[in-house]
This record gives sequence, C-alpha cells and structure tokens, in this order.
Amino acid sequence: MSVVAALSEWLVHTNRRHNGSWTQRYEHGLPVTDLTPIADDGTTGTIVHFHPQRNLRTTAQPPASTLKRWTESWQQLSTETIDRRIG
Repeated sequence: MSVVAALSEWLVHTNRRHNGSWTQRYEHGLPVTDLTPIADDGTTGTIVHFHPQRNLRTTAQPPASTLKRWTESWQQLSTETIDRRIG
C-alpha cells in the first residue's frame, strides 16, 4: 500500500475488523488524517481506493530513470527499479 500511496494523488485506506474499524486518507504518499473510527458493518478486510498521479495515467510508459526519481521523493521508502520492458 505504501508504494501505491506514494504514487497517488490521494488514497483512502479502510480497515474493517470485528474489534474496531477505521479509515485514513493519504495525499501524495503522506497521511493527511488520523485514523478515523468507522461503524462496524459486520464485515472484515481492507479496502484501498486511490487515484494515480496524472503522469501515471497516460498511455506512454515512463523510462525507468523517471520511476526511480519519483520514488526518491520519499526518503522513508526503499525501492529498487528493475526495467524488464522490451524495447
């Protein structure tokens, strides 16, 4: 989820448990809300809704160097970029 949050304009993470459910919103990889309790609806599980950054929503594929540069913005995130695309 961390990588998806980092590469999204916004992301909402909802975690449902029998002993307490919560939601939290992220913008550009950083939490912008605290964990917000939500009502129990009898279900369990995790749901993530997100909206990718505009430059990821194009049909063109960015070069590996661009992907690496994007992830370097978050110092607490460790990534390794391996470009296995042909061409």
